[in-house]
This record gives sequence, C-alpha cells and structure tokens, in this order.
Amino acid sequence: MAERPQPDLGSVLRHEADRHLPDRGVMLTRIVVRRSEPAARRWALSLRPVAAAASVVATLVVGFAGIRLAGDRPDQDRTPAATEGSPSPAPGIASPSPPARDKTPQREAPAHQGPVEKPPPPPSTVTPAWQPADRFLSSAAALDTHSVGTWAQGNVTLTTTEPMTALDMVINVAKTAGVEDAGKWSTIPADMITITVADEKDRLVYRFTLKQGTLAPGSYVFAAQYTHAAGERSAAADTYGALATAASGQAVVTGAFPPK
Repeated sequence: MAERPQPDLGSVLRHEADRHLPDRGVMLTRIVVRRSEPAARRWALSLRPVAAAASVVATLVVGFAGIRLAGDRPDQDRTPAATEGSPSPAPGIASPSPPARDKTPQREAPAHQGPVEKPPPPPSTVTPAWQPADRFLSSAAALDTHSVGTWAQGNVTLTTTEPMTALDMVINVAKTAGVEDAGKWSTIPADMITITVADEKDRLVYRFTLKQGTLAPGSYVFAAQYTHAAGERSAAADTYGALATAASGQAVVTGAFPPK
C-alpha cells in the first residue's frame, strides 16, 4: 500500500503565521477610541477582568472547602458530632438560661458627638488622554481656512524625524447634522497610499494607509472633506490617530480638532 504524502512542515507553519498577522487598522481604531473614553470608564473596563477573576477564586475556594468537609464526614454507623457534644437534658434538670438583659434605659449620645458626614465632592471633568507627539512622530489638526458655510475640510499634519516604512492614519468626522463625505487627499504620492472612507453610525472614518515605499523625514498633510448643514459647525468631536513604523520602532499619536 502506497504511503500517504506528508505535508511540508515549513509551508504549514508559514501559512499559520500569515493567518495570525495583526490588523494594524483595527489596532489603531482601538487606540483612538480608548483614549477618547473618560478615565472612569477605562478604570471600570480594566477592573472587570479583576472582578471576574476574584469570583472564580471564591468559587474554587468554596468548592475545595466542600470537598474537604465531605472527606471528613464520619462513618454512617457513628453518632453525629452534634448529638455527641450536646446531649439532651435529663428530666427535671433545667438547662442554663441566658443572662437577663439590663432593662435600664440607655441614654442617647448627644447629636454633636456623632461623626459628621461630609458631602461628596463634585464630579471632576475628565479630559481624553490625547498624545499629539511620540518619539519621532508629531502631529497637529486644524480646520482648513477655505471651509465655508456648508462645506469643510479637516487637515492633519504629521511630521517625522525618521524615515517611515509603514503608516496608518485615520481621521474621524463626527456625524453632526447633514455631514456627508465630499472628498479626501494627501500630499503623499497617490501610487504610494491607499485612501478609503467608511460610513459608520456616528462618524465618517477617513483612512490613509502607506502601501509601498518609504516616507522621508518631513511633514505630510492628510485632508478629510465633508458637507454639513448650513451654519457654523463645531469640530470639537472630530478626532484623529496615526500609527507609524521606523527603524527605531513604532510611534502612536492621537488628538482632536479645535472647535473652530
């Protein structure tokens, strides 16, 4: 009977490694969203795994205690320990009664001697943890001066002091009244970059991804164009984030647009 050919182990391992490559776009989106969340929510999310672990430990402790008690259970023909240590009183012999309580009325302490409760402090305003500069990468966001009543352009400028071999850049435009995509561009040559726009529930996501080549040290502009309802629109809810790779490692910058 002919032997079944065995698969090449090296090819199998390479295939599995390719399947587990990290999605840089998903990583960047999580970073931007997490840094825009209030600190209280971030603490609550980080404490959930700790609470779950504590619950598991408590369950295991109770389980082991139950096993131990079951193992120490006396034989079936032995009198239960509760009846051995607590014999029933013989007829005519009274059991000891608990001591009588002192019925003398107790004086109440003056109100001024009790602890004084302080009112809770007012809630503090939480500022998102933006990071406009990191290692070799710095950033700035501004509304373009050519923006008019129903059309606007948000510009993000990235400045690098090292050659960049990889870059993922996102601009999030909040869906205020009438916001719709109207265009996008970058100062990076078109054949080196991929630009997409995703229409999500509460925002437009403009994504710029370096697909080939190396970006020399310098400044690069990324623009997100959109229309909106007539009147002045605040860009306070618009955010951005970038993940870049150079020879020295990776850098991440995040930030927000000024209101006007």
